[in-house]
Amino acid sequence: MKHHFSLTFKVAERQAVDVDEVASQLSGSDFHVEPGPLSGTEFSVHFEREGDHAADLLSYAREQVLNAVPNAELVSMDMSEEPPMNGAVDDITKLVIRACQVFEDPELAHAWLNRPQELLNGTVPKLLMASAEGRTRVSRVLTTLESKKE
Repeated sequence: MKHHFSLTFKVAERQAVDVDEVASQLSGSDFHVEPGPLSGTEFSVHFEREGDHAADLLSYAREQVLNAVPNAELVSMDMSEEPPMNGAVDDITKLVIRACQVFEDPELAHAWLNRPQELLNGTVPKLLMASAEGRTRVSRVLTTLESKKE
């Protein structure tokens, strides 16, 4: 199965990133690097890979970027299968998959998504996921939780 991924990273303002330099350091012709909206301090990596284990592919891509830019911080990631689904349902599905990856257990992920969370000011993640802004907040909290595991 082919998966399409987008990972967004940020770096400290004093460590602006040259996206062409980052791209040259990533192994594989399927990586595409583009600057983010924050003038040199944010960038996104897009790629597609065949494989059965999306979590392993995402981990590989993150490692590739961190080898190229050691102080980069992952701020969001997005994954879709071919053909990609559309709209909010797709975004919510991706967040549920991501929660399962972060918690390494679908039941733990389900429990987390359905209970008020301190990192979300006591709001239930599932309720926040109804809006694009809420989905972004949930994604960022999942990134924070994932980074604490490492």
